[in-house]
Amino acid sequence: MRKLATRYLLLVVALLHFAPTLSARETYTLNRDWKFFTYSEDFSTIVNLPHQWNSDALGGKLDYYRGTGNYLRYVDFREEWKGKRLYLRFGGANLVTDVLVNGRHIGRHEGGSSSFTFEITDHINFNGRDLLWIIVDNGHNTEVMPTAGNEISYGGLFREVSLIIEEPTHISLDHYSSNGVYIHTKSIDKEVVKGEVEVRISSQSAQTAQLALSIKDSEGAEVHTATQKVRTQKGSTATFIPFEIKNPRLWNGTIDPALYTFNLTLSVGGEKCDEVGAQSGFRHIAVGSEGFLLNGEKYPIRGVLLHRDRALSGMAVTEREVMEDIEFVCEMGANAIRVVGGSHHPTFYRICNTLGIVVINDLPFMGATTRNGKGFFNTENFRNNGKEQLCEMVYQNYNYPSVVAWNLFSELETRGENPADYIRTLHSLAKRLDHTRLTSGWSNQDGEINFITDLVVWSHSFGWMEGMPNDIAVWQEQLHSVPEWNAIHSAVSYKCGGNIFHQSDLLEKPLSSSSWHPERWQTYFHETYLSSLSADDNFWGIFVDGLFDYASVDTHRSAGGVCDMGLVSFNRQARKDAFYLYKALWNDSEDFLHIAERRWGRRSNTQQTIKVYTSLPEAELTINGEFLGAKECENGCVVWENVTLRRGTNSVEVTSRGITDRITIEIPYSYAEDL
Repeated sequence: MRKLATRYLLLVVALLHFAPTLSARETYTLNRDWKFFTYSEDFSTIVNLPHQWNSDALGGKLDYYRGTGNYLRYVDFREEWKGKRLYLRFGGANLVTDVLVNGRHIGRHEGGSSSFTFEITDHINFNGRDLLWIIVDNGHNTEVMPTAGNEISYGGLFREVSLIIEEPTHISLDHYSSNGVYIHTKSIDKEVVKGEVEVRISSQSAQTAQLALSIKDSEGAEVHTATQKVRTQKGSTATFIPFEIKNPRLWNGTIDPALYTFNLTLSVGGEKCDEVGAQSGFRHIAVGSEGFLLNGEKYPIRGVLLHRDRALSGMAVTEREVMEDIEFVCEMGANAIRVVGGSHHPTFYRICNTLGIVVINDLPFMGATTRNGKGFFNTENFRNNGKEQLCEMVYQNYNYPSVVAWNLFSELETRGENPADYIRTLHSLAKRLDHTRLTSGWSNQDGEINFITDLVVWSHSFGWMEGMPNDIAVWQEQLHSVPEWNAIHSAVSYKCGGNIFHQSDLLEKPLSSSSWHPERWQTYFHETYLSSLSADDNFWGIFVDGLFDYASVDTHRSAGGVCDMGLVSFNRQARKDAFYLYKALWNDSEDFLHIAERRWGRRSNTQQTIKVYTSLPEAELTINGEFLGAKECENGCVVWENVTLRRGTNSVEVTSRGITDRITIEIPYSYAEDL
């Protein structure tokens, strides 16, 4: 793997300043000075976006506020905008959002992760006192996904709101709130890429327009141009411009994530009326007996699950916070991310495109994790909402080469109302919308549910919620012994809690539903799983659930309303020992060593094991100034057993190739021994 973290830091500035080129289109953010109140309060506050109102959820109780929040502000719509078309674009709001302009209801959006857009042209007074009133409701709703899961359902406008001013004829903004441009590839090989660009045009009348296409490679060289006349209809018109690129650089994951820039210019009567840019890349993906194949070559997937919330921000994360999260992915050496619970911030995808990180995007069709949760309601409204959210997810993320699969469900129960037929409907819809990508399902069930999507990822927690960690090897043997199961394209995902403040001399399995989750047990769990799964070529990938702790009121959490199954703490301040285990095995670009169990600083016995995670071939140990020799690294780990420490404070130092790590271990004095 190339040096992801280093290259990432060099690209951040350029990445942030990349945006579609706009002409005749004006965009203004409406993020400041919203008056906010809930119906349970008799006062209002002034807030800026992004915003969420559920800091109370960190208490870990089920009664955190789930209800209605109101956002109001006046906007001065300019006289010169008369005759143009005006849109409000919402980056994200949870869960049901009603939009009113000057007291008139414009529309409703149901879903908590995708963006949505409403045209407000006919509802503006242009008197300097136009009122926007946004009503957001995060209450439990059995007609809107998700209806289950252990994540917090944060309420609020958690991404930015924009006002967009357009000409009467323009590239569409309201086709599932995408940018109106879809890049289709028909054939891909090393000699030539053939495809077409689909452009959606919105017009108030039938007329003749002209589209100009320019494609540039990652070096800025123009590799293809084309022009095409379009006869628009009143409403929406779709047109297709073919393209061909010879000797292309393929998007090849972390090896070479080559991108191309597509620029579309729309003109009417010789006057430019809109211009939209998009970045994309060309790659072929497949999964078979050889594993995950990227452009025909085996590409082992080393993945993490990413929950999108943060300790202080909740879901209202900024671009900077998104970048910080991906820095952890790069440092760990992972090359794939499953986004849990829906789509992420647009900046997330742009970074993954640029770095070559593979993404699996989630439809928030999630199963129950508590006794009162129900993930599937077999009603017409629920089914229609799931299909609508799937369309939004596909169209809004269509051009991202990093996205390789649409995950259609996660840990659904099959008892009661069986969701299998509905999953088939979602799978067929996903394939109709986008035949170039795979579908997947995250499963902890047996049966037909595992034979619908292209891929299945088995979700296991032996040694956490049931059984012991080494049961994963027993399960592997059983799975591979049944041809019917072994033939499906499968990967493995696994999870175990661990709290950095919970340290114990005893290495024993905790009760997952308790608030006591020792870090050492989590480390042992991951060591066991990695040892068993890494050498198994029957799986196309493995996924750690998850990278970060996240807020939860589920029973499988530690105190404080935080699910501690991540490798990094909720506030991003502490990397757990298991994080360094993966870094040692997956990050081949950084030399490091880390003395494990350092937070277990007070121990009872003088006979101890010293464990180090490192990417280096060997390491040397010194205890209290006494050199105890060097040992070779095996599977990312160097271990010295039966090391004798003295009572009191001990200095532990490990070195290798000029890198040193130090900790202290205290062994309390034993009064019985002294006597």
